[in-house]
Amino acid sequence: MPLPQTPPTDAASPFASMRGHHAAIRYPDFEAARAFWVDTMDWRVLQTWPYGKLTLAYVMPPNQDDFHLEILAGPGAAPQTVYGDVDASLAAPGFNHVCLSVDSVDETLAELRRRNVDVVNPPFEIDDISARLAFFRDPWGNMFELSERTA
Repeated sequence: MPLPQTPPTDAASPFASMRGHHAAIRYPDFEAARAFWVDTMDWRVLQTWPYGKLTLAYVMPPNQDDFHLEILAGPGAAPQTVYGDVDASLAAPGFNHVCLSVDSVDETLAELRRRNVDVVNPPFEIDDISARLAFFRDPWGNMFELSERTA
């Protein structure tokens, strides 16, 4: 099923200047988080800076400059619940995942597995949104969705 037509923009809204820029994830160790995103996932570091006892960084996908993941890392991060699959995670309120568009879910999953990244679920399709989806997680249990457009 094709996606519906995009609703019209509202340039008159007092929030018309809002744009997506980044999502931030709290990690217990900066160097380990940086290593996952940069060394394992091939993401690029745009900037690193201190914030109190934490170290922060913007990292960006290998071939995209306008989306950032902000690493918030350092002491004081409590362990989080790691769910066995995506469906189990749906019972918890709050942040669930970040979605990343890819050309091929299957090819991306194969490379993630080759790099020993934890794949959460096998791929599945949702016709209502014309997408093939899969999920992986970082070493701390944060989930990320892969989304491939289908016909």
